[in-house]
Formats: sequence, C-alpha cells, structure tokens
Amino acid sequence: MAMSADGKITSARREYPRFTSAYDRENMDRLRAEADALLVGAGTVRADDPALHVRSEKMREYRRSLGKPDALLRIVVSTTLAIDPASRFLREGPGARIIATVADAPAERHAALAALAEIWQLGHGRVDLGALLFRLKQRGVARLLVEGGGELNWSLLRDDLIDELHVTVAPCLLGGRDAPTLLEGEGLSMARQRRLRLIELRREGDELYGRWSVEREPGGA
Repeated sequence: MAMSADGKITSARREYPRFTSAYDRENMDRLRAEADALLVGAGTVRADDPALHVRSEKMREYRRSLGKPDALLRIVVSTTLAIDPASRFLREGPGARIIATVADAPAERHAALAALAEIWQLGHGRVDLGALLFRLKQRGVARLLVEGGGELNWSLLRDDLIDELHVTVAPCLLGGRDAPTLLEGEGLSMARQRRLRLIELRREGDELYGRWSVEREPGGA
C-alpha cells in the first residue's frame, strides 16, 4: 500500500491516488512479479478499475526468471457480486480470475459473472477469508499480494491473516476525516493492538519504503 504522510490512501473524494513516484510504481510492479496471485476488494475494483497485472516488460522478464507464469492469478472479494462485467479486472489481460463471494450472494449477479471468472462461494454474510487462503494454497499460491483497500486489509488483520506489511509513505498531505486509510473497519482496542517488527526501512528521494512483519495475535490461531 501507499499512503500520504498523514496516513491517507486517497482523498475524501475517493479519487484515483496519484501521489507517488515512478520508483514506487516500479517497486509495486516488482512485488507483483514476485507474487503468485493478487487480491483486492470489490471497492477497489469499483473505484479504480485497476488492470492488476505486471506492467513493464523488464518485470515480466524478471517474473519469468523466477519460473512463474506470465499471468498472475487475480482474485477479488465481493459479498454482493456488485462488479461491472465490463471492468478491466474481468476483461483485460490473460490469466484466471476468481471472485470470492458468499453462499447467499444474489443469484442473478452470479449468473452474469460466471462466464467471466471462477466464482467461489465461501461463507455466509461475509467471505470466509481463512477458507479463501486455504483454497488458494491448494491451488498452488505460495505468495499472495494484497493491494487493498482498507476494508479488505482490516478484514485480513481481524482474522490474523497478514504476514507482512509493505508501505510507501509519500511526501504529501491530504487530510479529511472521511478519507480512507490503510485499515478501515471497526478497529482494535489498545489491548488488542497488533505489533509490527521492522524488517527494512529505506529512503528513495522524498519517499519512505517500509517493510514490517506482523506479529500474531496473542493466543490466536
């Protein structure tokens, strides 16, 4: 994820985030090249309609050198299946797509999307993310890159499913009480705060690049 110096991942108007450098975009491309699959929430698809593929030929070559197929497996989490069938996620680029949803998702939307992506029904009311990750592991996914948004990030943290956090801090300020942050949801109490261990911190120009491991919840699974 990338955020402003005051912790916002976009403006309160939910505009497409344009506050990081070309270096940051190359860094993200490298993370994609190293991953087996890429996961986003439906809100990110609706707001930004990202293509979700390795962009540069340089990084595609790097990906091949790692023995990985050209195309990432792409997954979106959506309880309501409110995804435009014409979205770039569903239409642009090769490779399999998976929509993780719930057993009680609207049947008419299921029918409209089933021809464009695999639809996995996992849980009732909200997607069972633990079951999703287990099934992806069975599919051969060893390294999953999550690109948000804040609600999906929160859900993964809530269920104790995050191993590492990569954050770019951009040299800008956005403000706004309604501007989204890295983690949305209901949040944790002070007693349940999740601790991080710094693995790497570096500066590139005026940007900071941090990598942390996420400690498991005490007594958790």
